[in-house]
Amino acid sequence: MEPCKICNAQDQTVAYEGPVRSGTYGKTTHGIVYRCSTCGVEYLPTTIGNLETYYKGGAYRDDVGESSDITNYYKLHDAEQLGKYALLEEIALRGQTIADIGCAGGSFLDGLCGFTSNTIGIEPSVSYHDSLKARGHLVYADISAALPEWRGRVNIVTCFSVIEHVEDPVTFLQEIRELLADGGVILLSTPNREDLLLSLNVEAYKRFFYRTAHIYYFNQESLKRAAHLAGFQGAVTKYVQRFNFANFLGWLQEDAPVGNKRATVLGSSFDHMWHAQLEASGVADYLYAYLRT
Repeated sequence: MEPCKICNAQDQTVAYEGPVRSGTYGKTTHGIVYRCSTCGVEYLPTTIGNLETYYKGGAYRDDVGESSDITNYYKLHDAEQLGKYALLEEIALRGQTIADIGCAGGSFLDGLCGFTSNTIGIEPSVSYHDSLKARGHLVYADISAALPEWRGRVNIVTCFSVIEHVEDPVTFLQEIRELLADGGVILLSTPNREDLLLSLNVEAYKRFFYRTAHIYYFNQESLKRAAHLAGFQGAVTKYVQRFNFANFLGWLQEDAPVGNKRATVLGSSFDHMWHAQLEASGVADYLYAYLRT
């Protein structure tokens, strides 16, 4: 094995070996996930090939069961944005420049146009570019394309569910850092590799959680370590639970996800407590971090 890309340590163990998700639910291939004994990050060597080509074209969207049609994107993802906006409640938005890295169809940026002075979409998939531009967003295929104009000028960078896809997370964070103005902040998210179902060693969930499109799997320690190595002085983490108790039972009883479509038999009040407890205990399914220079 190569040294850990986060902390450069050599000592790695096998965290999981078996079926990993390859595209939509139910499609699997064999994979080996390694865990760094020093920082705790997990690593699944990619079998995709050229990642730039994979994300720039339509292959990734096809693999996850999404078309590149913008109307279809809205139907699938518009509602997801409401929870993300709440995570910005302590960040001043009025008159600021915000860049969303991996913005896809741009639903998140659409909701911020009335507050911010500039909305920048950084998205490798060219199929979304024309629509993003038509809605007034500034569009770039990658960070390096945006840097000549925006280096040191961006107040807020968001990066939702992207860092797990990149081959070198520390270098990725360093490139994002170059965009930031003095006093700027990054809000990023990634699946929590210490969520409750993984902690309970639910094998069916492991086959779902580990997937060929995700190279890195972070816990709080490894994400903070990556941020520090990238030059950030502070990293404040937050846990968010997306799925309800019925979905948890679905994994335990049926070895399958049911999402939030099935109501929890104990009612919504119990679900609120369920979410709050998992988030407070650090075993929620998503991990967020606020990074400042």
